[in-house]
Amino acid sequence: MTRRPRPAIGARLSGLVEGVGALGQPATTTLPLEALQPGQFQPRVQFAPEGLEALAASIREQGVLQPLLVRPRPGGAYEIVAGERRWRAAQLAGLAEVPVLLRDLGDEEARLAAAVENLQRENLNPLEEVRARLSVAAAVLGLPPAEAVPRLFALDRRPDADPQAVERLDTVFRALGRESWRSFVKNRAALLSLPEDVQAAVEGGLDYRKALVIGRVEDAARRAELLRAAADGATVQALREQVSPPADTAADPVRTVARRLTDRRALAALDPARRRKLERLLAQVQALLDGE
Repeated sequence: MTRRPRPAIGARLSGLVEGVGALGQPATTTLPLEALQPGQFQPRVQFAPEGLEALAASIREQGVLQPLLVRPRPGGAYEIVAGERRWRAAQLAGLAEVPVLLRDLGDEEARLAAAVENLQRENLNPLEEVRARLSVAAAVLGLPPAEAVPRLFALDRRPDADPQAVERLDTVFRALGRESWRSFVKNRAALLSLPEDVQAAVEGGLDYRKALVIGRVEDAARRAELLRAAADGATVQALREQVSPPADTAADPVRTVARRLTDRRALAALDPARRRKLERLLAQVQALLDGE
């Protein structure tokens, strides 16, 4: 039997950010399964077959205990904002229709509701959880998720630049629990910029801390070796020692700067002013190397 949702998270966020007030409300109607379509803002990308089978068994015994949150779409269809896993399990259980809460939500409200609903449930892998938390942070900042990480880094460096945004982020991440937004952006947001092979390993169960170490390696063949080592039980420290450069090159400033310039996380953290300054300095370095 699946774990019931923890509505306290959504309740604590209600009033702080738009779009979560509909979560936890009773069903307004029922809809046929074929009238529903998966949501475009679903953070969850994996639906474990064994988990769906267990939920389907529970639905056969007790029905769908929490309605799906859906919104109308052109052509008479309905998009699932929250509850795609229940919809998939209801199909396995042989149901013809499911209870729904119908709301006319905009894209940002739908994105936020989908993120919060998933954060209230179990079995998200680390990448799915990062996507969901980033969606919440983006909603707080009024930005698309793709622009939220640089903004979070900028606020971490200079919180006095927008103290109201910092206060809202503090409040919302306290409601979400587990970590502050500062810890999130420093330690886990970088998962989204990892190479595809490392992201796939995380989805398969690789510890995100090991993934961040392996993701620093540019060579795909070398990453494959490290991923195999991690699967065989290599610790985070052991992986760091394999990835770190030899001691005799660590003090070489040219090698140090070259490594930093290939560090996606460090470059993403630069605000626009620092990035422009870096580009000017690189142009000067190029001119020196060209003998100009």
